[in-house]
Amino acid sequence: MPLFLLTYYRRISLISIGALIIIYTQSIIASPDVLLEGMDGNRHNLNEYIGKGKWTALNIWGTRCPPCMEEIPELIHFHDDHKDSNAIVVGVAIDFPSYGYARKDQVADFIEEYLVEFPVLLSDASISEKIGAGRLEGLPTTYLYTPEGELVGMQVGGITGNILENFIDKYERKTSTGVDSSKKVNKFSPAPSETRQKK
Repeated sequence: MPLFLLTYYRRISLISIGALIIIYTQSIIASPDVLLEGMDGNRHNLNEYIGKGKWTALNIWGTRCPPCMEEIPELIHFHDDHKDSNAIVVGVAIDFPSYGYARKDQVADFIEEYLVEFPVLLSDASISEKIGAGRLEGLPTTYLYTPEGELVGMQVGGITGNILENFIDKYERKTSTGVDSSKKVNKFSPAPSETRQKK
């Protein structure tokens, strides 16, 4: 099946503007085999998290990245709301603004300050290429994997729990019926509350 990319630019409530790229293919990446250092000092394979029966939002962020700091509460809530049912978040911290290897002490302070409970691994900007998704275009970046481990979505810029939930719902409707029940196939629809501008 050929690869179709749909880029949709939109404003979100996190101030940043990002590009959502929805990737449809039979199998782009199935559970990337990449070892990264965890906050516990051990090396963890992304296979431990991706393709294990739950949707996985792989979020690449930096401790000093303003849009990353704005979106982290959304990711925490999404993870907490879904971890026992259908989805998890896995964070990959890199240094910002250098895009070099993350400083473990800064990441630990960030995790403590923001009360992050989802798994956080350490890397640098090469993580995006290591997972087969090409060059890292900006921070934050979120890759969305199906429960089977296929990469089906990517957002450069801030993301919300509603964006993730709506994408998952639409993708599951499309794949369970073989036909998208919405009027526009493959078009991402933002949550209505996120299309309103702040007053």
